[in-house]
Amino acid sequence: MALIVVGENGENQIVVAPGANAALCAEDVQPQGADAVLCQLEIPDEPLLAAAYQADGLFCLNAAPGRTVPGAVLERTDLLIVNELEAEAVSSVLGAFGGLRAVTLGRRGAELWRGETTLARANPPMIHSVDTTAAGDAFCAALAVGLLERRDYESALRRACAAGALAASRPGAQPSLPSSDEVDGMLAS
Repeated sequence: MALIVVGENGENQIVVAPGANAALCAEDVQPQGADAVLCQLEIPDEPLLAAAYQADGLFCLNAAPGRTVPGAVLERTDLLIVNELEAEAVSSVLGAFGGLRAVTLGRRGAELWRGETTLARANPPMIHSVDTTAAGDAFCAALAVGLLERRDYESALRRACAAGALAASRPGAQPSLPSSDEVDGMLAS
């Protein structure tokens, strides 16, 4: 359960009671056959490691909430997604990370990196921010899908920024998540 407080500017603070997430174990994880697996750090390390090593396709890790990431998980991670604060929490292990790294910068957009090389930068569409609760989730999903669709890095990152912006322009978490058609519409306008 998550208790979410949203300020007048759309920014949020979330208090999480982990419940079932804390009880998840490695035996519960069965990602085989999936084109992509996207995990967050809201689960214990054991199921996270199981997901990373059992995933057949693209393994994406959203390092949220920010905490230390086991090196063995990063070894298997194809795409690491962090915001500025989370980047600080995992900075000690980023030097050895060779995969793609997306850094979200809120209203300033996002960047996609491999090592010390910037591969793409994108700005989000201008929106009136209502509730940022699911913006990161929308961004992560859209970026993973864009990479699966073999879009170029700039296009995939631009779509992810648009998805995050759309989610932030609506109240709620799950109800704010945009469809692919909505993202296309925003990018076309």
